[in-house]
Parts: sequence; C-alpha cells; structure tokens
Amino acid sequence: MKRPPGQPALGPDSPHSAVYMAARREWNERYGSYIAQAHAWRLTAVASLAVAFVAVAGVVWIGAQNRVVPYVVATDKLGDALAISRATVAAPADPRLIRAGLARWISDVRTVYIDVAAERAVVKEAYTMVNRNAAALQQLNDWFSHRDPFKQAQTEIIGVSVESVLPIAGNTWRVEWREDKRGRDGMADPPTQWQATITISISPPTDDTTILANPVGLYVDSFAWEHRQ
Repeated sequence: MKRPPGQPALGPDSPHSAVYMAARREWNERYGSYIAQAHAWRLTAVASLAVAFVAVAGVVWIGAQNRVVPYVVATDKLGDALAISRATVAAPADPRLIRAGLARWISDVRTVYIDVAAERAVVKEAYTMVNRNAAALQQLNDWFSHRDPFKQAQTEIIGVSVESVLPIAGNTWRVEWREDKRGRDGMADPPTQWQATITISISPPTDDTTILANPVGLYVDSFAWEHRQ
C-alpha cells in the first residue's frame, strides 16, 4: 500500500503505521512470492536451455567422430592373411601405374586426331593429370597455344608410340617415344624420336569425380621435352 504524496512519514509509534505494515506484509505474502517464483523459473529455463545446447553440441561432435577404422587384409589362395594395413593410409603408388599414367599423358598431349571429339577428350584428360598449383599448368597452356591440335588436324595427324618410361631420381621420370606424322592425303613423314623429363607428385583422390578421372592421383608438376637422336 502506498501513502498519498506529501504526507509525513509514519513513525513506529504512530497508530496508523500498523495498518501500512499489515498491508505491506499482505502484499509480500500474496504477490512477492509470485514474483520470486517467476524469477526462479526464468533462471531455471535459461539454465535448461544452456544444458540442452551443450548436450546437442556434444552429440553432434561425437557423431562427427570416425570410430570405425577400416583395414585391408591381403590373403593367399588358401585364405591365410599375408598383410594387414589401414585403409585410411594410402600405400605408395605402384611404379607400374605411374609408367602407364605417364605414357598415357604423353600420348594425350602429343597425339593429333582427325576426330574433334576424340581430340577434345584427350586434351581434357591431359589437364586432369596436371598439378594446378605447379609450373606444368602454364607449360601445357603454352604448348597448346603454340600448337593447336584442332588446327593441326586440318592438315596432318600425329600418332604417338611410347617406348619406355623409366625413373631418374625421386619423383622425376624420363619418357621416350616415337611420333609418326601423316598428311591428310596419307603421305607419311619420317618418324621422329622424342624424350621428356617429367616431375610428378602423388595425391590420392578423395571424391568420386577425381577417382573416375585420375584414380591413381598422379599429377605432372613440370615437364620438358626434346628430340632424341
């Protein structure tokens, strides 16, 4: 209960003070407890939301963890285990696959087809095996800008026969091949011998698109070629 403004304060000995004290007690007992309970419920709700948020974040984090570790087991004809390795750890690339990949890359870059669709396919394949963050990308761009295979196919075709692919040291390989050039009239020029020094890197693919395009993860970092005597 609130006294009218301008009235003097009631002393403890005033006969009217008991009325106001009683009204205050009634207010506190009737409405003060409601206010206190509402405040407590608000705190409880906020605390519950915080606990729920932490619990959900924890469940999401736990669910994102990979608890299954796959292993590859090599067996013999009788089914006995010969070797066990984690599937998440990439094995070194097989040199035979590197040889095949480099031979295919040289053929893609140097061959000239009459069929435009076939030529476009091999050019695209050549670019899928080039490291985009290395010098080979600009080198290949320069090569195709100076020797446009689509224009060249209007007058001649070139066949490539890879003869050897051998490692030099580390990630550097030498590729040797023969090129057979024929005019559109079928007349053949003398074959020419070529060799290339290619530096590579291996980056195992992690998505389906890359796996289909470059399953080994073989990338050309730089290359240089010249006539071979």
